Amino acid sequence: MFAEVRSFNDPQQHAGSILGWRQVYDQLGRGSLSSKLQQVSSERFQIFQEVLDKRVVQHGHAPKGRLCLALVLSSACAPVVQKHEVGAHSVVLLRDGEEFLLHAPEGTHFFAVTVDTVRFAKLAALELPQQQLGLLKSASQIAVPDGALKRFQQHVYPVFQHLLHNSDRVGVAAERLLEDGLIAALLDLFGSAQSECRGRHGNLAVSSYLVKKSQELARDCADEPLSVLDLCERLRVSRRTLQNSFQVVAGIPPVEYLRNLRLNAVRRRLASTSIGACGVGEAAAQMGFFHLSHFSRNYRGLFGEYPSETRRAAG
Repeated sequence: MFAEVRSFNDPQQHAGSILGWRQVYDQLGRGSLSSKLQQVSSERFQIFQEVLDKRVVQHGHAPKGRLCLALVLSSACAPVVQKHEVGAHSVVLLRDGEEFLLHAPEGTHFFAVTVDTVRFAKLAALELPQQQLGLLKSASQIAVPDGALKRFQQHVYPVFQHLLHNSDRVGVAAERLLEDGLIAALLDLFGSAQSECRGRHGNLAVSSYLVKKSQELARDCADEPLSVLDLCERLRVSRRTLQNSFQVVAGIPPVEYLRNLRLNAVRRRLASTSIGACGVGEAAAQMGFFHLSHFSRNYRGLFGEYPSETRRAAG
């Protein structure tokens, strides 16, 4: 069993350290990031908790063969995932390698559990009524009463904390018992689920769609950075509609969002190459930054350090 507690000042190092998850974290909030990750992972289950003090957009795929349930323990405002706001009594669901896009505001504190999809589905079919089974198969979120949510946390969190400090003493038989306990707690949670959480209807879904498509277009056109007008033309929306959508979902204007995505790409490039293999100017130019003084100022404004200060890979 693997267990660790780590702190980071780089969003992608944080993202890449969560075992089994294929994902990219792009920092949107300005200033030097500080984050903390606690995780326990075995062949049968995974539990992790993460806190990030800056606004971050997370994009990737959940682990294959796993059902993931995540809840927000605290946040400055409601995160947006899969086009829906995550409320205080909401539990987010991701299934078997499912793609996700999460806009996490500053100070978001997540707690997540993953278990084997097939085993959980078999046990759920024996225990849960049809309404809850339907939510298990298709809902992006479930709404859980406060009492049920507290019981789940009271059952799982002490186990998690114990494993963080005693993982080397856990054998195969104990792992199976721990998995059974987690699945039982999750079945109880689903048994109390009321309905799918939709958050704000209509406008939020449209805004989330426009931001997601904008991000996809920006990544596909990395060699030729898109402007706001390019996005308006391709998405067939007005500048005001695009502006409002980004403010609602990401909390910043689209021009700043697009620039920050490119700055994050430069930082990942610098962090993954040695100074001899790729210079700052070369990495910046690859993402469409040709005025180095402006680039350096924007880079420092977002990450709290100049590009020359970013830790590079060993030569």
